[in-house]
Amino acid sequence: MSEVTSLAKQLVAANRKKAEIDQCIKGLKQKILDTPDASSVMQLIHNQGGSSTKDGITYSISRKIQWDQELLDEVLELIPREEWPPFVTQQITYKVDNTFWNKWAIENPTLAVPFHRARSVKLGDPSVEKVNADKLKEED
Repeated sequence: MSEVTSLAKQLVAANRKKAEIDQCIKGLKQKILDTPDASSVMQLIHNQGGSSTKDGITYSISRKIQWDQELLDEVLELIPREEWPPFVTQQITYKVDNTFWNKWAIENPTLAVPFHRARSVKLGDPSVEKVNADKLKEED
């Protein structure tokens, strides 16, 4: 058996163990949350989120603040920009559909030239994304 095949099989086994452990952890966390002790702590934070610790166990409810962009726009239109509160900044983000861009760039090569300068590709770190255990080669 080659070194790569052997390592791939070890990776498959480790991923299976990890999945079992992850499932066990998820189940145990849910059992803890189903206890009366957890319920009493969660009642303290259920309206606003956050976390609270009791007997060494920290319970939490995540929270994500969202601002209605249209309402903010309405409010800020009434205030001169130089008087905006310091906690407000305005950002403009351009999003490009890469599939559509590729087609358009091929059809419009002259118009695409300035856009090419704005485009770059950032590669991630190498990784083994998946191993199909059934398709690993057996070597004698």
